[in-house]
Amino acid sequence: MARDRYYQFLDRYFLFLQIPLAAALYALGGWQFVLYGIFLRTVLVWHSTWFINSATHMFGYRNFESEDNSRNLWWAALFAYGEGWHNNHHSYPNMAKAGLRWWEVDMTWWAIQVLRALGLAKKVVMPPSQAIAKITPSA
Repeated sequence: MARDRYYQFLDRYFLFLQIPLAAALYALGGWQFVLYGIFLRTVLVWHSTWFINSATHMFGYRNFESEDNSRNLWWAALFAYGEGWHNNHHSYPNMAKAGLRWWEVDMTWWAIQVLRALGLAKKVVMPPSQAIAKITPSA
């Protein structure tokens, strides 16, 4: 993704792109929409990111051995739409599906599935078969 020109543009001009969004929100609902749609949204995203990075390196269980002490934490995964499956993510960072066990609820994966069904997500990276085999009990 780092080489994709579209994502490079979004990364480079993120702050600038907030201006037309703020203008549209102001036109729709005034300053209240701007406060909730720009400022509160940004603060909540930042805090949930920091929370996940703190909590899932202290509490939870591990499906895979990794050197970074990352862990899977079910309630953090529910709170952050699947980001709490942090050990899975750190072990296989480019896969789209973070919840690997049947009970690891991953709402972001559900959204990716919808986008894929609509033809809007095309290069979806699945977990490697050895990752699944490692955590699936053999029959």
